[in-house]
Amino acid sequence: MPLLTVLLLGACAQQPSDTGAPAPDGAQLAGRTFLSTGLVRDGKPSELVKGTRITLTVHPDGRIGAIAGCNSMGGAADFTGGKLHVDGASLATTEMGCSPELHAQDKMISDLLTADPRWDLNGDVLTLRTDTVQLTLQDQESADPDRPLAGTRWSVESTVDKDSVSSVPAKPGGVYLEFADGKVTGSTGCNRLGGNAVVNGDKITFSGIFSTRRACSGDLGTLERAVLKTLRGEVTYKITADRLELTGADGQGLQLRVSAAPSPAAS
Repeated sequence: MPLLTVLLLGACAQQPSDTGAPAPDGAQLAGRTFLSTGLVRDGKPSELVKGTRITLTVHPDGRIGAIAGCNSMGGAADFTGGKLHVDGASLATTEMGCSPELHAQDKMISDLLTADPRWDLNGDVLTLRTDTVQLTLQDQESADPDRPLAGTRWSVESTVDKDSVSSVPAKPGGVYLEFADGKVTGSTGCNRLGGNAVVNGDKITFSGIFSTRRACSGDLGTLERAVLKTLRGEVTYKITADRLELTGADGQGLQLRVSAAPSPAAS
């Protein structure tokens, strides 16, 4: 009996184990957006360009999209085997004109995504790693939920003209929009504005936009024209956490962010 027991135990030890977890295939990431919470480069914590945050979206069809502070990039992705594989040749990137610092940050994220980084999901925290870079991100739903369009003061940070982005020259919070009850109100940084803003799905239809008639020259005049030009007809809007993007059919648009100033519509 002792010999038989030993032989049986030995046979059991040689059987393949079925308790090991399969290599992740990324299915648990589909349809989720992650926001950066930390970056380590060459073993040392690294800061992103001030006011920026890395956004990584995994679409249900297997594509990924990323924004590193200036340009958007995206392409087909494969998460099998615990590694993210993105073919650099198929990674499409917009070509907006941005500062050298933002372009360098774009390149850093593009290089990371195309370097076959190892990935790991622990709860709602996603980590991408190479030998030299570690990017930590958190599911947006827990890290920074989308703000409502209505009842929020949205301060204009940048204007978009097709492939170029320009920062707002006015003081922070001086150019803003607020939405409530099918209306929009706000300021161009020089004049007050108002009008109709009807929301349907991911579209806002602006009409009857008016503004006060204070004379605006220089940068303020240029900014006012950009704001008013965007608020025409049907515009696509997208909210990600505390950021709002308005994009017209002609490529004119605005990039806005939740203002610390209280919104009268929300009080």
